[in-house]
Amino acid sequence: MNENLSHPLKSRSHWFTALTIAAVLISGGNLRAGDMEYPLHRERIADRTEIQRLLTDHTLYGRYVGGQPWTEYHSPDSRTAYRENNCTYQGHWWIASGLVCFRYDAFNDGKPACFRLYHNGSRLDFDYDQGGGVWQLNAYTVDRRPGNPEKLPLQGQSCVGV
Repeated sequence: MNENLSHPLKSRSHWFTALTIAAVLISGGNLRAGDMEYPLHRERIADRTEIQRLLTDHTLYGRYVGGQPWTEYHSPDSRTAYRENNCTYQGHWWIASGLVCFRYDAFNDGKPACFRLYHNGSRLDFDYDQGGGVWQLNAYTVDRRPGNPEKLPLQGQSCVGV
């Protein structure tokens, strides 16, 4: 008789332990406790209308993979206000080839950065291209609110430093 058949709870416990170990190994040991709260299946959002619906005139509250919080407002006229470390930066956003793109003078030498957008449970994931067709999670949302409730400025001087 198979020992696992006579002890179904023991079998589930072994599978859970094995899956947890596998997740840690796959992540290179960089898995945080919060990462296990979300489903592993993500749905790519490449439709222009859906991306516009999710971002236009909305403020996103998120975190980078390393845990650093950020907030970003996406105005209907394609301007953005992005806040991290108590500094707010003005930029622009647009959609190109199923990607959401951003440009801020203060980041990436003013060059655009484009991301794949995914539904991951109730959150939105932003993946960047590492090159060679490899995409990696860069940031994710923890909340999404209509309008600009933080009143982030869309013009003016960017933060000079912390």
